[in-house]
Amino acid sequence: MNKSSETSSKNTNMKTFKDFSRSQKILTITAGLLAGAFFLFDEQDNTSMESSGYPGEVINQADNRLTGTAQSHPVDGGSITADGKVVLYDKGLQMPMGTYTLPEGWKLIQDIAIDPSTNMPVRYQVDIFGTQGELIKALGTSRYGQMAGGMSYEQSLQRTVASGLSGELEQIRLGNPEPDPQAEQRAAKNEIYRRVMNQGMQVQCLKIPISGLRHGQKYEGYIQVTRIMPANNPHSYGSVTVTCAIGQAGQSMALMQVKNNIDDSFTIDPAYQQRRDQLQAQVLNRQSQFHQEQMANSRATHQQRMLDNQNRFNAHQQNMADMNQIQDARQESWLNGFRNSGSSSNNGNSGYDGQDAYIDGIHERSTFYDPDSGYERSLDGQYDYNYTDGLGNYYRTNDANFDPNSLQGDWQEVEPLSPEY
Repeated sequence: MNKSSETSSKNTNMKTFKDFSRSQKILTITAGLLAGAFFLFDEQDNTSMESSGYPGEVINQADNRLTGTAQSHPVDGGSITADGKVVLYDKGLQMPMGTYTLPEGWKLIQDIAIDPSTNMPVRYQVDIFGTQGELIKALGTSRYGQMAGGMSYEQSLQRTVASGLSGELEQIRLGNPEPDPQAEQRAAKNEIYRRVMNQGMQVQCLKIPISGLRHGQKYEGYIQVTRIMPANNPHSYGSVTVTCAIGQAGQSMALMQVKNNIDDSFTIDPAYQQRRDQLQAQVLNRQSQFHQEQMANSRATHQQRMLDNQNRFNAHQQNMADMNQIQDARQESWLNGFRNSGSSSNNGNSGYDGQDAYIDGIHERSTFYDPDSGYERSLDGQYDYNYTDGLGNYYRTNDANFDPNSLQGDWQEVEPLSPEY
C-alpha cells in the first residue's frame, strides 16, 4: 500500500471510530487492553487496530518508533526466572508484562510492543510450541456488525481463524461451538471484563473443535473464542478474540487442559498494570477533550447556520416588503389615472396596460374608450375595422370596403385601446 492510500485509509478509519457510540468505543479500546492483561490477543486486523486509537494517531509511525523499522520484527523466547517461569516483555513500554509457567521443554516465542501514545498494541505475538509439535497461538481480534461494514459474527470469526492460522494449518474445518466454562471463570475474575460488563456489555466464552493438516499430518484441537457484545442487542456489533491449541490427532482434550493451565498461570506485573492504567486514563482524557472540541465546533457551526438562515429570511422579508411597496405605488398610479380620465377622450391616460391587453388576448376581445359613458368598454371579438356613433353603439368588421356612411347616424372609426407603458 502506498503512502497516500495508507493516509486515506487511516483517515477513513479514524472517522469511523469518531462516529462510534460510547459503547462501541469502549469495546474497541477493551480489545486492545486485553493484550496486556493475559494471553488472549494478537492483533492481525490492522484496520481494527489503527482505528482504535484516538483520532490523529498513526500506528505505522509508532511501529517505526518502537523498532526502528516497520518490516523487521525480531522475536525471542524471553528471559526465564529462577523458578522456571517465562517473562513476557513489552518492547514498546520497555518493561516486563508478567510471567507464564510452561510445561518442561516447551518454548515460547514472543514479539510484543504497545504504543505508549495510544495504549494499543503495535504488535502482539505470543506462540507456544510443545515437545510433540503442539501449537498454542493467539489468532487475532476483529470486529463485526456496524463497526465492520456489516460483517456478521460468523464471517468475522472465520476471517480471524483463516488469517491467524495462515501458513500453520491447511484444509481447516470447524465443528460446533460449545460453552467454555474454564474461560468464563477466568473472564469473571478479570478486571477489564468486569468494567466492560458494567458498561452494559456481555462477554461470551466458547470453544470450537478444529482440524486440518499441518506439515502433511492431521492435526486437531480447539479454538477458544471470547466474544464481547451489547447485552441488549448482541447481533448489532461486537468483537471476536480467538486463540487456538492444536496438536496431533487424539491429543485434543489433553492439549486443552495444558492450555488452560498455561492461561491460568499468567501473572501480570503490578507495575505494568499500573502503567497501562495510566496510559489508558491519558487516552480517555484526550478522547474526551477531542469530543468536547468536536461538540463545541458542532454547536458553533449549528449556531452560525441558524444565524445565516435567519439573515436570509430577514432579507427575503425585506425584499417582499419592497416589492409590495412597488406594487402599491403602481396600483395607486393606475387608480389616479382611471379617476382622472372622466368622460374625456382617450388621451393616453386611460390606465389600460399590458396586463389588460394580455387578458383581452386570452378572451379574444377588444377594449375601447367609450365616449358615451366615459369608461372603458370591452367587446367580444377582434376586428380590423371598428366604428361607433358616440351613443354607445358599435359596428365592427374585417371588410376593408365597408362604408360607415351606409349606416344611419354619425359613425366614426375608433381604435381599440393599446397598452400604456
